[in-house]
Amino acid sequence: MGLRRVLGRLAFYSAAVFILVPLAFSQVMVQTFRQPAHPPPPGFEEARVVSEGLNLRTWTVRGRPDRAAVVVGHGLGDSIESFTDLASRLNARGHTVLLVDFRGHGGSDSAYTTLGGREREDVRAAAQSLRDRGLAPAGLVFVGFSMGGVAALRAAVDQPDVRAVVVEAPYDSYRGTVVHHAWLLYKLPRWVPIIPIAVAIAGWRAEFDPDEVDAVAAARRLRAPLLAIVDGEDPRMPEAVVRRILDAHPGPKRLWVAPGAGHVGASLTPGYWPVMLGFLEENGV
Repeated sequence: MGLRRVLGRLAFYSAAVFILVPLAFSQVMVQTFRQPAHPPPPGFEEARVVSEGLNLRTWTVRGRPDRAAVVVGHGLGDSIESFTDLASRLNARGHTVLLVDFRGHGGSDSAYTTLGGREREDVRAAAQSLRDRGLAPAGLVFVGFSMGGVAALRAAVDQPDVRAVVVEAPYDSYRGTVVHHAWLLYKLPRWVPIIPIAVAIAGWRAEFDPDEVDAVAAARRLRAPLLAIVDGEDPRMPEAVVRRILDAHPGPKRLWVAPGAGHVGASLTPGYWPVMLGFLEENGV
């Protein structure tokens, strides 16, 4: 009886460590935090685009045909409501701007998040809708924040009409950011087997390959100019992480560290718009 009890406890704790805990940890990776959806503000048109069978909400403000159209992708748990000021500022320069709610966010269909994996297809679907409506004759600019930055980088690869990419606080790779956040949030070291098991479960649940979600690899293949923004007080995507992406990019590029900015808070600092608009101007966009 003693041996059976020991073996039973061993089986229970093994199941907890290698199945139940990684399953719970995977839920953190694939869940979304949906923000409430509101009607579009004046001047913005609401429409739907289809990405892998999912209906996504978009808001578009129209600009001039001689300016590149801009697709903006938000971060995890955010929505297009947070980026109307950014869209209006770019529109004042003449750009058509499309804001897209990623799958599982805002007014879009429910789905697991893949932290920029399958969201790549959401960016591409949004861009294609601009092409189809004749709103991108001068090409496209992809702008992304955190998860949206990874999606934008990956979506821009092999897209010849993408003229520039701007990313703020992107992570380097899916596995890398899970390891980093596991330590940052839970003090779990990288060698703990829970982490790779949880990553595998997340990929299985959300039907994507975590090893393909690699912003460094995408930057290496990108041919459009790249502006990478570091939030100066962001422990989640620090400068060393963002620099790995920038260093891999072979084309025109620029790194800017927003002093004192928290995660995805660079636009609140005085230098943001001179850097953003200067980058577009110097690259003829």
